Amino acid sequence: MKKYRHIFFDLDHTLWDFEKNSEETIKEIYNTLDLQSRIESSFDLYKSFEKANRWVWDQYHKDLLGKEAFRSLRFDLALSEHNIKDEKLSILLSELYLKICPTKPHLLPDSIEVLSFLKKNYFLHLISNGFEEITMQKVETTSLKKFFQTITTPSQSGYKKPHELMFDFAIKKAGCLANESIMIGDDLEADVLGAKRFGMDCIYFNPNLIEHQEIVTFEIHSIKELLSIL
Repeated sequence: MKKYRHIFFDLDHTLWDFEKNSEETIKEIYNTLDLQSRIESSFDLYKSFEKANRWVWDQYHKDLLGKEAFRSLRFDLALSEHNIKDEKLSILLSELYLKICPTKPHLLPDSIEVLSFLKKNYFLHLISNGFEEITMQKVETTSLKKFFQTITTPSQSGYKKPHELMFDFAIKKAGCLANESIMIGDDLEADVLGAKRFGMDCIYFNPNLIEHQEIVTFEIHSIKELLSIL
C-alpha cells in the first residue's frame, strides 16, 4: 500500500456533524422566536432549511452566489415552503443561525478516536469551503483544533473546492506534495474528484451509500474504516 505522509480532511459532514448541529440550532431558534403559530414544528423548519441549504451550497460552489446572498437566501427559501414571505424574519433567522450553529460541539461518531490515532503517524490538515470565521469557530468550539497542522479556507486561497488551485494552495501551505497526500471528504465532486483531478489520492466518505460510477482511491462508510486503510 502507498505510504502517505499528509492527510487532508473536509470539515462539514465529514468530521463536524452538520445535520445534528443544524437541527439542534433550528429547534433552539424556533422555540426562542415562538414560531409555533407560523410553522407546525421545528423539525418542519429544519427539513425546509436542509433542502434550501443543499441547493444554496451547490450554487455557492459553482460561484453563482456570493457570501451575503448565500446567507440570506437559505431562510428565504425555507420560509417560502411554509408560505411565509417575511424579510425581517428571514434576516433574523439567518443572524441567529450563524451565531449559534458554529458553537455546537457535535462531531460524527469516532472522529476523535480516529484523529488521535492518525496524528501519531501523519500530518493532518483541514480544507473547508466554509467561511473563514465560521470554520475557525467550529474548530475552536470542538476539540478539533489540536489535531491539524494547517486549516485552509477560500478566503485564504481565493478559490473553493473542487478548483485545483484550492488544493494547490493547501499543499503549499502544508509544505508537502500531492503524491504524498490523500484527501478525505463526503462531497464526491468538491472533495474527492477535485482532489483526484489535482493529482491527489482520495477517500470518498459515503455513509449514505450514494450510488456513483466514479473511480476513487478508497471508499468508506464510517470514519473508523480509515484505521484499516491508513
